[in-house]
Amino acid sequence: MHPVIRIVCFLRLAGFVAFGGVYELALGFVIVLSVVLFRRLKSIELTVRILKRMRWLFLSILIIYLWFTPGEPIIPIPSDHVPTVEGLKTGLLRVFSLVLIIFAVNYFISSIARNRLVEAIVWLLYPLNWLGIDSRQLALRIALTLELIPRVQQIVLELKQHFVDVDVDKERLRTSALPSVLNRVTMASQLLELLFERIVDEAVKMPTEKIDVSTMQNPQILQWSVPVLLAGLFWGIKSLGL
Repeated sequence: MHPVIRIVCFLRLAGFVAFGGVYELALGFVIVLSVVLFRRLKSIELTVRILKRMRWLFLSILIIYLWFTPGEPIIPIPSDHVPTVEGLKTGLLRVFSLVLIIFAVNYFISSIARNRLVEAIVWLLYPLNWLGIDSRQLALRIALTLELIPRVQQIVLELKQHFVDVDVDKERLRTSALPSVLNRVTMASQLLELLFERIVDEAVKMPTEKIDVSTMQNPQILQWSVPVLLAGLFWGIKSLGL
């Protein structure tokens, strides 16, 4: 499938899943599962690791919806600050939609080669040239950012291990009289400081690399039927009131 078509399909899927309901989420799950089974992709381990690292974000989303969504209390007690059934349903829906989008990114976008990804983004952003924005530079920056994310994640893991193994400041914080929350905030600030220094150091050491961005051929007209069909399926579910 043409890279442009794959990106458009992902954007359609992500949009409907993010702002849809249970049936849109179920349809998105069937589509992503079909792609995984059809292509027999073996990169599910990477997606699982990403989901594990985002577990606190998922928990935060669920807690926010639980306590700040009005509705029927889960626990029938006379209080205005209790989790609600509606909050639980909405929170789980948003968490599962985000999980599905992460899987879709891995299977629709991550498998595209960097040069092809840059060319596809240039193709999609070409109308910005009419506004005086260089679509090639913007596409290249987006692609390089996506490519460097795994390296940044590796740096974070190395710094965390450094804190666990040899960091004297962490032991000092453990034995101090400061509250545990303040200790964690101090450690987080130290981690961010070291992370910034490492990223700058890595950027300076990176070799200069020439990237050729050629003009991508237009997708075949027949392939545009895929995102059109995808949108039609989601709109059909929405119009039927499911």
